[in-house]
Amino acid sequence: MLALSGIATEATAQAGPLSTDLGRATLEDLLKIQITSASRKEQRADDTPSAVSVITQDEIRRSGMRTLPELFRLVPGVQVAQINSSTWAVSIRGLNDQFSNKLLVLIDGRSVYKRNSSGVFWDLEDVVLDDIDRIEVVRGPGGAVWGANAVNGVINVVTKSAKDTPGALVRVGGGTFDGTGVTARYGGSFGNAAYRVYSQWTGRRDTTLANLAPADDAWNVLTNGLRADWSRGGDDVTVDGSVRTGDGRGLWKTLEGPTSAVRRTDGTSSFRNGSVLGRWIHRRENGSALQVQSFAMFSHRLDKLTEDENIYDVDLQYHTKIGARHDVVTGGGYREVDNTTSQTFSFSLTPATSETAVTHVFTQDEIALGTRVRLTLGAKLEHDAIAGWGLQPTARMMWDPSPRHHVWAAASRALRTPSRLDLSARANVAAIAARPLPILIGVLGNPDYQTEELLDAEAGYRIDLGSRVSVDVATFRGHYTVQADTAGVEIATHVAPAPNWRVDASYSGFRFTPHRDATSRDQAAATFDGNAPAHQWQLRSSVSLGPRTEVDAGLFRTGAQRSLGVPAYTRADARVEVKLTGHLSAVAAARNLFDPAHAEFVALAVASTQVPRSADIQLVWRF
Repeated sequence: MLALSGIATEATAQAGPLSTDLGRATLEDLLKIQITSASRKEQRADDTPSAVSVITQDEIRRSGMRTLPELFRLVPGVQVAQINSSTWAVSIRGLNDQFSNKLLVLIDGRSVYKRNSSGVFWDLEDVVLDDIDRIEVVRGPGGAVWGANAVNGVINVVTKSAKDTPGALVRVGGGTFDGTGVTARYGGSFGNAAYRVYSQWTGRRDTTLANLAPADDAWNVLTNGLRADWSRGGDDVTVDGSVRTGDGRGLWKTLEGPTSAVRRTDGTSSFRNGSVLGRWIHRRENGSALQVQSFAMFSHRLDKLTEDENIYDVDLQYHTKIGARHDVVTGGGYREVDNTTSQTFSFSLTPATSETAVTHVFTQDEIALGTRVRLTLGAKLEHDAIAGWGLQPTARMMWDPSPRHHVWAAASRALRTPSRLDLSARANVAAIAARPLPILIGVLGNPDYQTEELLDAEAGYRIDLGSRVSVDVATFRGHYTVQADTAGVEIATHVAPAPNWRVDASYSGFRFTPHRDATSRDQAAATFDGNAPAHQWQLRSSVSLGPRTEVDAGLFRTGAQRSLGVPAYTRADARVEVKLTGHLSAVAAARNLFDPAHAEFVALAVASTQVPRSADIQLVWRF
């Protein structure tokens, strides 16, 4: 499904900034956006035989949202729930949790998931939102090109080339919850090269308890980074590096000791994180392209335990056309992950030190079956030092009965390899006072944990009704071999009632049917809903009142999550931006306007709080 409500000109994988002139936007502009996450090659979004959405820079700016997880709320089929001030649960098509282990998250093609949990620490990923070109979201299996853990979807945050961010930008803001921060960026060029340097300090205030008292979980992070891009002829080189430091209170639950009968939350958490990425793309006149990318990443985190992780990755791919019918992408790569964790009474991993490696090769061929039908066949073969060999194939069909109608279908197999938590964790979750000895209740990992498999079938239909209306529908059915069956529908509509006004609406329906042994008496398993609402919908409006004023509003409805005991809630957001001068703008935004606070999720490892009503004001200088 295509939810393209930003304004765009033709863009490439490292494209320039998108136009923000609503008066010049047409549906054709939106559908020309080029994406890379679905098939690892540049491809128009409406030509992609996948359920894909693109959040453009204009949509990011006009949403008034200030974190990556919040922005994902704009996409149908994505479940986003804030657990406390620094922790989110983000998933696609169900099975949501604090560490959603069936979603692959990338930043410029660099994986940010943790091997210990197969999840993401979202407080680490404090990206400068002004520097994002677009966010590509593929809903459904992506294992045939991205490998294990791209089971229910892939999110790729694509940042702008340094060539597209010349001059200076300063953003200063203050708010009641999540709008406090300072961003400074400067970009320049010399010859065929361009660069930008930036620094960003972000502060997040407390969420609330049930009685609306502060939860004492505020946090902050400082990010410093540099990006350089060089181009000459058919060669493009990118180097990108950043370091982050932060601290706060993650509200991790822990036991005080073997005789404790109560749980408490740990004190201050802190982290340090750094990464460097290099990418070289060589394009030939015949349209073929070779890409080599490598990154290294290190992190040190002190929460309920101390964790140190180093990742080294190299990846290459080659894209070419063979004859008149075949469009082929092939490649491979290697990744090494070194991890060390401390051991505490409350939580431990055995052994404390782990060194793992993953090697993979993949190929994908898009075959033209006439002028209107294209068949894509692909597979990825992967060897994991822990999980062994795994094959993830896909077959996809695209049919264009007319220029305005697009029909697609797909069948895929995707794998989720076990994390260290699955295999070797011990978490002491409760203690009961008893005589002669207290009773300790714990959760243990399973050293025989097997790789999870998803067999998935999808289909979709896109239609653009003239230059101002589009409708997109995607349906899916999934079979998880050890867990459940899923099914759902996702519908998105884009409407431009007037040249200066656009409206976006979407609906997601989701059904989760757990597998349960006939002899089991586990009633909770029988009624488990995948930690995802059965129904979600949203309605958003963006209006430009002349050349200086923008007014945006959004309404988000999230259904009840029965397994977690979280009731349904409705979120209302609003934003106004006024251009005070040619270089200075003022932005006022408010979120969760309907209630003082509401709960969105209940987690096992950390204390869950309520998300408060909030407002902030930003001043933005661009030179």
